[in-house]
Amino acid sequence: YHEQLSIETLLTQRTSGRTPLSIINLSSLGDNANIVFWVSQFLLALNRYAQTHPASELQAVVLFDEADLYLPAQGKPSTKAPMENLLKRARSAGVGLLLATQSPGDLDYKCRDQISSWFVGKVKETTALNKLKPMLSEAKTDVSAKLANQQVGQFFHIQAGNVSSLQANMSLVRAEQVPIEKIITLAAQSKP
Repeated sequence: YHEQLSIETLLTQRTSGRTPLSIINLSSLGDNANIVFWVSQFLLALNRYAQTHPASELQAVVLFDEADLYLPAQGKPSTKAPMENLLKRARSAGVGLLLATQSPGDLDYKCRDQISSWFVGKVKETTALNKLKPMLSEAKTDVSAKLANQQVGQFFHIQAGNVSSLQANMSLVRAEQVPIEKIITLAAQSKP
């Protein structure tokens, strides 16, 4: 089941008035090189959308899992420049970005200034903690010693130097691997 990449189709309000939710599964693309190429094209299309659809209110939120692959501290994949551009300009277009990673210290340090809110969970490796120190140094409360003892679902929310604790609730959605055949069937059934 394949559709042409169209940000307008993904983000435009449905006539039913329901907010669209689109999940893009990249597992069929194979290796990281193919995934990075596809995501770079997606980011370029999202940048074009942001330029042509400015909004003062939030109109879309895009989540990138394993974001350190697209915005690494080392190297320059084809995703890096368009992701940097989005971090600088998406807010003025009403587009929110969520970057999820197991290794926030591996994100390009130059782009960290463009990220206004951080949710940091359990980090116990010394190397990872050291990579986070520059970001954590801006916080009014030093939480670096507490990160290794966080429990599942516990996070520190860091924004504008302020730190607050956050306890995430258990997800009501079961996390399970879905075979590609079932994904194709479900996608065909839910096509707008």
